[in-house]
Amino acid sequence: MILGLDISTTMVGVAVIDDGNLVKSEAWDISKYGTLFEKAEYIGAELHGLRSEYNIQNIFIETALKKFLPGKSRADTILKLAKFNGIVSWICFESYDLEPTYINVNTARGLYGLSFPRGTKGPKRKKMVIEAVIEREKTSFSYEMARGGRNFKKGTDDKADAVVIARAGEFILKNQNNKGFLTEKIILTE
Repeated sequence: MILGLDISTTMVGVAVIDDGNLVKSEAWDISKYGTLFEKAEYIGAELHGLRSEYNIQNIFIETALKKFLPGKSRADTILKLAKFNGIVSWICFESYDLEPTYINVNTARGLYGLSFPRGTKGPKRKKMVIEAVIEREKTSFSYEMARGGRNFKKGTDDKADAVVIARAGEFILKNQNNKGFLTEKIILTE
């Protein structure tokens, strides 16, 4: 079984794949918790719950943001996210006795077969990812529309990203022995 995580300090997307089937897809809202420690405690409890439900054998996590995005990120935001990513990674190791593998979001999207028209960014790109996951995971990816029906409910993009990360991990695991492709611990970066 594969666990895919999309970690942020407000929402954590979670996907579990078993024998090629998406068996769990959800988003854990941690926005109401004040400190990273309170958020981590909640995530730890959720991960321990997953451990009793699923026999996770591989964990894939979206690589934390490493560079500034004009108008979107600041040094303190990047540091906070990297710190939290490390905390959740450690909780995964403690919970499952497995070292997580980190995958760059663009690499994962490419392995999932996604490509975007030039200039597509932000909310448009997130919506395209959600729509692709809905199409490909028809029977197992549940989602809701926000009030008014024009946008997806909060957390849907995180769930979709977790599915993409888990599916990319699945692809890597299936192909790691082909032509010497990624035979050791896999760390994909930009």
